[in-house]
Amino acid sequence: MKRTGIILTAFLLLAAGNAFSQEAAPSGGDGTFTLRVMSMNIRMGGEYGGYLSAPFSEFIKEYDPDVVCLQEVDWKTARNGGRDWLNSVAAETGMFPYYASRTYSTGFFGVAILSKYPFFKAEKIMSDIEGAGELRPTGWVYISLPDGNTVRVCSTHLALESSQITIRHLADLHSKLFAEDERTPTLLIGDFNADEGSDPIVYATRNRWQDIGAGTGKTIPATGPTRRLDYVMGNPKGSWSTTNYQVIARPDLSDHCFIMADVTYTAE
Repeated sequence: MKRTGIILTAFLLLAAGNAFSQEAAPSGGDGTFTLRVMSMNIRMGGEYGGYLSAPFSEFIKEYDPDVVCLQEVDWKTARNGGRDWLNSVAAETGMFPYYASRTYSTGFFGVAILSKYPFFKAEKIMSDIEGAGELRPTGWVYISLPDGNTVRVCSTHLALESSQITIRHLADLHSKLFAEDERTPTLLIGDFNADEGSDPIVYATRNRWQDIGAGTGKTIPATGPTRRLDYVMGNPKGSWSTTNYQVIARPDLSDHCFIMADVTYTAE
């Protein structure tokens, strides 16, 4: 397999089995489910945690999520000392990993997903947006939940150069993400590089997405946050709710606060 921006190691291939089936399987459950999700921008490959996996793994295990969406993940870069950080965290937490990335330094840099449950399909979008300073990967997986339901979870890190560029990035995601599947309940989680109420967030919520954590608080900087850049969004709109949504400051691990949310999808 060529390394064209996605690294799928032997651990993933053995753990996830037939992760690349061509069609999303229909849900076998009743259409209603609850999922604990996390969003973690780990800041330049885990810089604040010394590029070590253990501090992040311990944080994840404390909250016991079903799915973690990560941004700014390094793989064997000069910056992180050549570490396979993601698979170390996967081994330490017992979760299944997926990585969507671009080349960077001596390795790769991008977004990742950790899932408590096996997934049967994994894909990526590599967005090359006019005016953006870099390629922007978004990765997603279809997860088979124990109750028989299926959910698609996406980890993203949107372009930041201007509101219009961020909107163009969202439009690119929409065109590719929903081209073959508008049916499966979908979560878009990560660093949107857009403030609450800004044009990109208005664009997102007017078009495809429900801001599940609207009004829950700022997420950056981790000490005395003044802006909300990190979101948990759901599609279709109006079908999602939450009873437990926490913004968690860990300035020893990142400049971003992390998000932990128990989200419920209710079928129409």
